[in-house]
Amino acid sequence: MGAAPAVVGRQVRIDGQSFHVVGVVPQRQAFPEWADLWMPLSLIEPDLRNRRKFHPLEVIARLKPGVRPEQAHGEMQTIARHLAQAHPETNATVGAYVIPLAQEITGAVRPSLLLAWAAVGLILLMACANLAHLFLARIIERHHEMSIREALGAGPWRLVRQVMSEAFLVAAIGGGVGIASAAWTSQLLRKLAANQIPRFEWAGFEGPVWIFAAAISLIGAVLFGLPACWQAMRPRLHLAEAGRSVTRGRSRLGAILVTGQVAMALLVLAGAALLMRSFGALLREEAGFRADQVWTIPNLPLHGDGGQFAPFLMTRLAPALSRVPGVLGVAAVNAAPMSLSSTDHSRFATRFGIEGRTFDPGSYPVAQNRWASPEYFQVLGITLRSGRWLSEADRQKPLILINETLARRFFPNQDAVGKRILVGVMDPKPFAQEIAGVVADVRDMGLDQEVEPTLYGIDTSPVMTLLVKTTSGSIPIAPALEEAIHRVDPEIPIPRIQPLQQNVAESMARRRFALILLAIFAGMAACLTVAGIYGLLAQSVNARLREFGVRAAIGAAPGELVAMILRESLALAVPGLIVGLVFSLAFARVMKTFVYQLSPVDPISIGGAAVFLVVLALVSAWLPAKRAASVDPALALRSE
Repeated sequence: MGAAPAVVGRQVRIDGQSFHVVGVVPQRQAFPEWADLWMPLSLIEPDLRNRRKFHPLEVIARLKPGVRPEQAHGEMQTIARHLAQAHPETNATVGAYVIPLAQEITGAVRPSLLLAWAAVGLILLMACANLAHLFLARIIERHHEMSIREALGAGPWRLVRQVMSEAFLVAAIGGGVGIASAAWTSQLLRKLAANQIPRFEWAGFEGPVWIFAAAISLIGAVLFGLPACWQAMRPRLHLAEAGRSVTRGRSRLGAILVTGQVAMALLVLAGAALLMRSFGALLREEAGFRADQVWTIPNLPLHGDGGQFAPFLMTRLAPALSRVPGVLGVAAVNAAPMSLSSTDHSRFATRFGIEGRTFDPGSYPVAQNRWASPEYFQVLGITLRSGRWLSEADRQKPLILINETLARRFFPNQDAVGKRILVGVMDPKPFAQEIAGVVADVRDMGLDQEVEPTLYGIDTSPVMTLLVKTTSGSIPIAPALEEAIHRVDPEIPIPRIQPLQQNVAESMARRRFALILLAIFAGMAACLTVAGIYGLLAQSVNARLREFGVRAAIGAAPGELVAMILRESLALAVPGLIVGLVFSLAFARVMKTFVYQLSPVDPISIGGAAVFLVVLALVSAWLPAKRAASVDPALALRSE
C-alpha cells in the first residue's frame, strides 16, 4: 500500500470479503513472524469453534507479575486433567504445557546454535593457546632484558604488568579486527542462516555485541598472557644455565599447549566429519516421490460458486494450467510433501479405527490425512504397491488409499486391500472407508523424519496446494503459471510459486546450516593446529641448531634428522589425540541430536579426523625438519 499514512480505515478484499484496516503492526514486532495480517477469532469456521475434535489454535498468555512458568504449567496440567475426565473421547490423551515464548521460537534451532557456540569456544581456546606459545617464546627470548629490569629494581608484579599490557594491546587489535570482520561478513552469515535463526534479520551490531566482543578480548588476553606471566615471575638464573633451563621449560609448556590444541581440533574435526557422513546418509534416503521439475503453488484459495470447489479446480483452473507450454500434468493436494513444519504436525492429522477392532476412548491411532486429485500420484511418481488407483469417479465413494507404513503396522502379514478403516471416530457416527490400494511410503515431514501412517482420499477443500509437472526446458515457468491462474480468476491470491525440490532442501536446512558452520570451524581448527605444531617445532629447531650440527658431524644422515623431528611431531600429536578421543566420547550425548542413522561415536568419523591430524602434524613438522637436516656441521663444531 505504499506505506500510506492513511492506510488505517481503508478497505481490503481478502478471499472475496471486505475488511477494514484498524491498525498497523511494526514488522519487527510481528508474531508469528510469517503472519501478514491478523483477523478476529470469531471469523474461524463454526466447526472449529463448536466441536471438541479439532485443536487448531495456539494459545499465547502473559503471566501475572510474580508468577513463575512452573506455577502456570502446574495449573494448566490440572485444567487438562479435568478436561480429560469430562471429555475422555477427545481429551484423554491431550495435555497442556506452558513453554516460554523465547524457547518456543528458538527451540528448533537451539541445538545448532549451542553446537556453534561450543565450536567457537574451542576455536577461541586454540587461538589463545597459539598466542600463549608465541608470548612465552618472546618472554624467553627477552630473558636478558628481564634480568636487567629485575636488577634495576623491577619486582615480579611490575614485569607481569608489562607482559599483560602487551597482551591487552594485542587483544585490543585482534578484537577490533575481529568485530570489523564480523560486520563485513554479517550479510554472508545472514544469507547462510536465512530462515534458520528466528528474527536473525533484525540482529545487528548494537551495544550488547560490542560489550561481548570487548569482554571476550579481555578474557582472551588473560588466557594467552598467563603462561608468559608465569615465566616472567620465575627467578632469574645465571645466563649459562638459563639457556638450557628455559629451553626445557619452554618445550614442556609448549608441548602441553599443543597437546590441548590437537585434542580440541580432534573434537571439532570429528564433529564435522560426523555431520558430513550423517548428511550424506540423509541424502541417500528415498523420499518416496520425484520432486524434479515439479512446481508447487501452496495454499491457493479456490473460488468455487456455491461452495463447488472441485468443478472450479477440475474444469477451469487445472485445464488453464495444463495449456501453459511445458506443463505435463497438474494435481492438487491439501499439503505438498515436506511443506509442513514441526508445529504443523497435527494440522492434517486424524484419528482412525479399524473395523472389527476395539480401541479405548482417546487411544485411537493417528494418521496423516491427505486429500488430493487423482493425478497427484502420477505427478509425483508415487508407486502403487497393491490394489488399484483411485479415479475421479471415486470422489463420492467410501474408498481410500493407505501407505505401506499403515498397512505394515495395522495389517501385518496380510493383504490390506479390501479391509475397512473407520474415520470420524470422534463423531457420534463414524463411517467406514474401504482400502482400494496401498501406495509407497512418502517422507511427508522431511527426509530425517520417520514415515507416519497416511490416508489418501479424493476430495477438494477451499484451499489446496497445486503441483505442476513441467518439462526440463520450461524454466522460468512461474510467471506463466501465475498469468494462467489470474486469467481464470484475477482475485485469487498467489502466495508464491517455487520448485518442490526447494521443500526437500528446506527440510534439511538446519542440518546443512550446522554442517556448514562446523566445517568452517573445523578448517580454522586445522589451520591453528598446523600453526601451533609448526611454531613449537620451529622454535625447538632454532634452539637446537648446535645439537643438530654435532649429530651431523658424528655421522647422522639428513634423513635421520628429518625422521627425528617427525617423530617429535607425532609425540606432540598422539597425547592430544588420546585426550581428544576422551572428549569426543564425553560429547557423544550432545552430538546424538545431530546425527542420522549413525552413532555419535562413529569410529570412521573419529578415526578419519585422527588420521587427518596426524598428516597435518607431519606436514607441519616438515619445514623445521628440513632446516634441522641442513645445518652445517662445521659451523656447529666451531661454535662449540
